[in-house]
Amino acid sequence: MGTLGVLGLELVQMDTPPTTAYLQIYTGKRCMANCQFCAQASGSSADMTHIARGMYMPFDLEAVVGRLKIAYERGYLARACIQTALYDTWWEDTVYLIKRIREEGQIPISLSVFPLSKIRYEELKKLGVNELVIPLDACTPGLFDKIKGKTTGGPYLWEKHIEGIKTASLVFEKVGTHLIIGFGESDEDAIGVISDLWNNNVNTALFSYTYIPGTQSKPSDKTESETIKHYRKVQLARHLIMEKLAFYSDMRFKDGALIDYGVQEKVILNIIKNGKAFQTSGCPGCNRPMANETFSKIFNYPKKLSELEKDIIKNDLGLQPKI
Repeated sequence: MGTLGVLGLELVQMDTPPTTAYLQIYTGKRCMANCQFCAQASGSSADMTHIARGMYMPFDLEAVVGRLKIAYERGYLARACIQTALYDTWWEDTVYLIKRIREEGQIPISLSVFPLSKIRYEELKKLGVNELVIPLDACTPGLFDKIKGKTTGGPYLWEKHIEGIKTASLVFEKVGTHLIIGFGESDEDAIGVISDLWNNNVNTALFSYTYIPGTQSKPSDKTESETIKHYRKVQLARHLIMEKLAFYSDMRFKDGALIDYGVQEKVILNIIKNGKAFQTSGCPGCNRPMANETFSKIFNYPKKLSELEKDIIKNDLGLQPKI
């Protein structure tokens, strides 16, 4: 809906407009995969217009493609992000959409897709895809199996996803993945896989688990303070690793909980003062406003943080008394 608002195709009141156009091909059919958290999964009964909290409303392809060119040239959008689902003609439809966008203009394109062959990665690059994203979603093989792997009756395997991500990094200069934080992983689980992927030149974007009624997953049994503290610790550790301020090997854990970031507290306070570590992570130009959030609970800030928001971050991390 935010994308349609930026393109001038719907009247949408927004505090923070998206800086990436978020697109998914509409089929009217459920995905062949059965990811437990997804509204579009084969076994889901949820409204198919949702991905997390975001609404994806069907709209005319030609109208969208034409407006993308204008929005990019005028600086309203920095890129287009195409998200795929698994169905019979997904490849043909995706290739067609990429070609139509490229025929109109040069807006950077990110494609979020499941693991493919190296030949198909190379074809996507030739078509004009700039960045490839292969969502891992879970932080451990066990959680992966439980939420989107064999246990769900779906087609995905942890090993194939890891292999697919690393193969893509041989073809594309920039490759990313998604981790959904909040499925029961520990700090150590999440930070370990972020570090391993970063060592293979793979950028991990963080999402918070959002329960959608009708999906097959369950609401988290953690308290709000437990949920946000875990998320903040992973966000901060990710930033330290990616900025080479600390390494996974520098960090200390106790029963899976992060107890030492491997840097002095003043480094952490300076990171909070800057605020970037707690903004939306992902491809350049992606701010993903309100994708997982409510106004009372922001996980990924879509723009620069205010001083009040920085104080909230400190509180989330237990660095000062509650405000």
